[in-house]
Amino acid sequence: MAVPVASQLVLLSDVGKVEAGVKVRFLGCIEEYHVATGRLRLKHDYPSSLPPPTFVFVDVEHVLETVKHTDLDVGAWINVIGYVERRKEQGVFVQAITIWNAGNVDLDAYQKAVEARKRA
Repeated sequence: MAVPVASQLVLLSDVGKVEAGVKVRFLGCIEEYHVATGRLRLKHDYPSSLPPPTFVFVDVEHVLETVKHTDLDVGAWINVIGYVERRKEQGVFVQAITIWNAGNVDLDAYQKAVEARKRA
């Protein structure tokens, strides 16, 4: 029986450093949603030493049927699991296989936990 490949927990700022085809999990804030393309632009201003803020484009076209419309509101924090893609367009792209609302996430605790996991 085939076991699904686990996703790598990464910070949004590290998604661009991951090889194409790798499954990742990360947290981001919706800055923009293009309904026509089914594409979100997510940001997470961490670490704050990175100028300018890092953005990741997430294609949600294939998961729209399972997402509440309120989870796609600008300003909402969402968790994303998906595959990193390399495209001709500029930017970092992820093909989402699932997304869900992060709720009232404690960003400081999340950032510390992911950083600790990176060091382990």
